[in-house]
Amino acid sequence: MDLGDTFGREVVEKCSALMEKLISSPHNLTAIRDLERAMVIHVEDSLKPFSMVGLEGKTFLDIGSGGGVPGLVIAIAFPQTKWTLMDSILKKVREIDRFSYELGLRNVQTVVSRAEEHRGLYDGVFMRAVARSDVSLELAAPLTEKNGKVFLYKGPGWKDERERALRAAEKLGLILESLLEYNLSDNSPRVLAVFRKLFKTPQRFPRKIGIAAKFPLGESE
Repeated sequence: MDLGDTFGREVVEKCSALMEKLISSPHNLTAIRDLERAMVIHVEDSLKPFSMVGLEGKTFLDIGSGGGVPGLVIAIAFPQTKWTLMDSILKKVREIDRFSYELGLRNVQTVVSRAEEHRGLYDGVFMRAVARSDVSLELAAPLTEKNGKVFLYKGPGWKDERERALRAAEKLGLILESLLEYNLSDNSPRVLAVFRKLFKTPQRFPRKIGIAAKFPLGESE
């Protein structure tokens, strides 16, 4: 896929500059050391779904952003959106701040905080390679406003997680709105599962991260 056809050469060039910074960071933010490979795995994976459907909304949160993927990538492609990138590791957040500053991104802020402090603030919440789908949904659902969306990037493992995710979604006030299936340039299959929030998530969620992972909502009772 030529991302420039959809998003323009300036976006691709800025994403390439981001990947160079990510690869060269002393904090081991990615195992990938080849720029071309990073453009496929991180940039193409982040953006390709939105070449098909666009991106609705203004305010977004990327939970467990790590080195800024997908949050910084999508913030580059959609400069009219506002992004909060959250990670529990301070050194990663500081690197995201550095990347944003050096790339001149004015639509990005970072936080190291408890997810509960951001309840109901966002049009959309993104999670990529953070946790199993039902656990991810429990963390993300309370942070979206009503009619907001949760975006989960998944690989082939989605097939094994789908039923658990649907059980968790029902308890959290979510419905599976769409599945965007696509292949990357290396032919690896990907899925972006998009959930819409129909009603307010019960106040007891999210539970503490250890509890959510040990007793996932998606397990059949």
